[in-house]
Amino acid sequence: MFVKECTSSDGTLIYADASGHPQNPSIVFVHGFAVSGIIYDKLFRDQRLLENFYLVRYDMRGYGRSGKPKDAASYSSALFAADFAVVVKEFGLTKPVFVGWSAGGKVFFGRQDLELITSPAPVIADICAHITPCPLAGAIGLSGAICPATADKTLHPLLVSFIKDFVSPDATTALNVRPAFIEALFSDPSSVPTEFKLALIGAGISCTPDIIAAILTGHQPGQCQDALTELGKQGFPVMALYGTEDVIQSGEVAVAESKKYFTDFTDAPIKGSGHTPFYEDVDATVDYILPFCLRVHGQQMN
Repeated sequence: MFVKECTSSDGTLIYADASGHPQNPSIVFVHGFAVSGIIYDKLFRDQRLLENFYLVRYDMRGYGRSGKPKDAASYSSALFAADFAVVVKEFGLTKPVFVGWSAGGKVFFGRQDLELITSPAPVIADICAHITPCPLAGAIGLSGAICPATADKTLHPLLVSFIKDFVSPDATTALNVRPAFIEALFSDPSSVPTEFKLALIGAGISCTPDIIAAILTGHQPGQCQDALTELGKQGFPVMALYGTEDVIQSGEVAVAESKKYFTDFTDAPIKGSGHTPFYEDVDATVDYILPFCLRVHGQQMN
């Protein structure tokens, strides 16, 4: 594994690491809400992916091992795009496929009178709006919507309740929600090693309520949607990969809504999996990711 701390445009340090051969076509993975890039550990050990692609992942600003500014202005859409750009530059990537999971595909934004506006929007919208020409070969949304206009329709009530507790000023409430959230990510949490769940909880605790509040307030990529949907009309390839037993977000709704915006669209359900199909069923996940990424990169399997 090759590790770098990349300095973004505002000086925030972005943790990133890579596995595989740098001369292979690349895939960039971005994690979701309240965890870090460690959620992808299983995929980053998969031999089929490593033989065919250069895998890069980074912790978003505010999360995990990356810098955690406390002001809302440090979580603008332009800065999320700048973080992606510096990772691409530091690792020497050309037209990677972007993979965003849950709030990695969608980061929740906005607070008004302490009421969360639960309209999520994808980081891919930031990238497409602020980097021209589009630096991506394609995109995969894991367990959630790809397009900001459709994302709020995918939410299950459980996720909304979790987010409210994450920003609670009451320490007990804010701490108790973190392990409960991690349990809900898996269709069978009892089968997940305790050590891994503890690592995910630890990543969430490092993102304190004030930082989460700054992210929710400052990151409003829904305003960046037009560039993404225009690319969708032109045939930008996307795939929605999701577990059929997800209690956090509805993949079926995400597919039905996203098809309205993307002419090159792949529906990739994984039966029996929850919000983390790439952890719960690695083989089925790779069976979808591998041919999609090879196709958009114009490559044959090694």
